[in-house]
Amino acid sequence: MSIAPASGPVRIALVGTHGFGAVHLRRLAALEENGTAHLVGVVDVAAPPAGLEDLHHESLADLLAATTGEDRPEIVIIATPIDTHVPLATEALAAGLDVYLEKPPVPSLEDHWRLLEAAQQAGRAVQIGFQARGGAGVDVLRDEVATGSLGPVTAVHVHGAWQRDRAYYARSRWAGKRRLNGHRVADGVATNPLAHAVHAGLAIAGIDEVADIASVTTELRRAHDIQADDTTFLRIDPAGEGPSVVCALTTTAPEQESPWIEIAGPRGRHRLHYTDDRSLRTLEGGETEELDHDRIDLVENLIAHVRDREVPLLSSLSSTGVFSAVLEAIQSVPDPLPIEQDVEWVGEGPEAHPVVRDINAILQRALAEGRPFSEIGVSWARPEAVQRWTPPAA
Repeated sequence: MSIAPASGPVRIALVGTHGFGAVHLRRLAALEENGTAHLVGVVDVAAPPAGLEDLHHESLADLLAATTGEDRPEIVIIATPIDTHVPLATEALAAGLDVYLEKPPVPSLEDHWRLLEAAQQAGRAVQIGFQARGGAGVDVLRDEVATGSLGPVTAVHVHGAWQRDRAYYARSRWAGKRRLNGHRVADGVATNPLAHAVHAGLAIAGIDEVADIASVTTELRRAHDIQADDTTFLRIDPAGEGPSVVCALTTTAPEQESPWIEIAGPRGRHRLHYTDDRSLRTLEGGETEELDHDRIDLVENLIAHVRDREVPLLSSLSSTGVFSAVLEAIQSVPDPLPIEQDVEWVGEGPEAHPVVRDINAILQRALAEGRPFSEIGVSWARPEAVQRWTPPAA
């Protein structure tokens, strides 16, 4: 359902027209067609897609200098490498614009606080593109944990078994990197492709603030010839009562699977496939119930908020500090160690991809036991890859 604007379509500029920016262009075309939004400019250091030449600017500063009145954007969507997020978002906020910022939002916890302060000073909103938060299933599981409807839940399990080839990690200069030109770019399985799952798991567990985290245990590994992690164990333990979030993630699976998040208690379990907006609830007697969940587009949610500030954001910058703390934990530990055995490369050239032997069973066991790979007897695991991070004192 489209939003009925209070004063015409919301004027939007897009920074970054390639990569995931191309997805935004397709969505903006649909929003323009139904009268919800109007694209007034695009920014890219590269040539824009065909048909957008008249809207193209090489910098956000150029776009803002060239637009006034009814041509000036109200919202800026930023779909650029992570190391550019903070300066671009800060520039947009200082110009009085609301911001949609792709995930991961910032490369460090310090940057989160800095950007949050800029947004508060500007009195503008920053929506983060954690798409899973647009799906109602996350809040269904969150409510079940909070109310204890399945009994006490001790862990939220996050499972992601994806497949990525060499081309995926060669698509840009920053892909597969932890650092580039001395700056964090924070790519990696837990902070980029499956970041949605990690963030949703935290929300379901009720770990909402950095202060809610006691520690983050990591084991970062890589089968690809990259700098970042592609096979990762995470356990986020809460500072108080409530479940831990245990994540087992990879981009070295034999086949691409739908990622899922599961909670379980003595009265049943509930598994959410957040990319499909469907879940399966199994009660202790064996009865099962399949549920379909509604979804709200996060750009439309931001548009609604801009038109009526009483409309709450579904994925506000302030709600993502806890994810930035997990990212900080991942970026603060030593670089991922290579997986030196039990790896088979399938395919040729750019389409070649590694498959770690028995990776699906390994992920399932790590989740079930809540322990890193090196503690469950995995042949390629190394104890020195296990690290523990605690948040800085407030």
